[in-house]
Amino acid sequence: MDTHTLPDGRTLQFDLRRQGNSAGPPIVFLNGLSQTTVGWSLQAQRLREVRDVLLYDAAGQGRSAPPPPGSRPEHHALDLLHLLDALGLDRVDLCGFSFGSRIALRLALAVPARVRRLALLGCAHRETALRRWIVQGWLDALDAGGMELCFQVVTPDVVGEEWLRKNDALRPNMLRAFLRRNDPASLRILLADSLLEGGDLGDELRALTHPTIICRGAQDAVVSRALNDELLGLLPNATYHEHADCGHTVAIERPDWLAERLSAHLVSR
Repeated sequence: MDTHTLPDGRTLQFDLRRQGNSAGPPIVFLNGLSQTTVGWSLQAQRLREVRDVLLYDAAGQGRSAPPPPGSRPEHHALDLLHLLDALGLDRVDLCGFSFGSRIALRLALAVPARVRRLALLGCAHRETALRRWIVQGWLDALDAGGMELCFQVVTPDVVGEEWLRKNDALRPNMLRAFLRRNDPASLRILLADSLLEGGDLGDELRALTHPTIICRGAQDAVVSRALNDELLGLLPNATYHEHADCGHTVAIERPDWLAERLSAHLVSR
């Protein structure tokens, strides 16, 4: 991973993987809130064969510096824009998961000409009571029992039952990975910031004419089908894909299914 320094001195960790004879703009992967670039391993490996790929940890993720408290997706989008400028990436495709999908939408709204296509996974474009209760529970677990309790509460909320059943014996490994990739103080800031009032997106999304795919697991407990149907109605050039046996973390639970759809949307066009 390389390091990029932002104007205020904070640093972002990133990995730009050049293909050499890329047939389109680079694909930028944007992590979920408690995820790092590791979660995109399979997708990046497949797509880097035909396209340049940029993996990066947003502020507060992995070894990137914590964000200033009160940062919203639009602030993280400005961080990403500064990184793109520094790397000389004038136009990109964006693939964002959950928290990362909100950053992707904010970047596309801020600088629409810099974005060619969008892939939104587990995307909540506005706040819901259900999501607030879930995220508040994660924050309360972190404050009451530390990272171990937070892991136990977060995990069944974000992955589907089938994946949990198949991987139950790997729970100690999953806990170690959760502890390794998350800094408690940074995670607390990200969780608290995500509960701040405001930040919803609505009719302004109708201006985003970028070809877009919306992907969701049918067992997603964080983002409802109704919310994604609403998003589909707001984005004028979007299509919807859903996997029946999958929760919120589509890239981890159904990597092959997702890779096929990303390839068709981002590469085979």
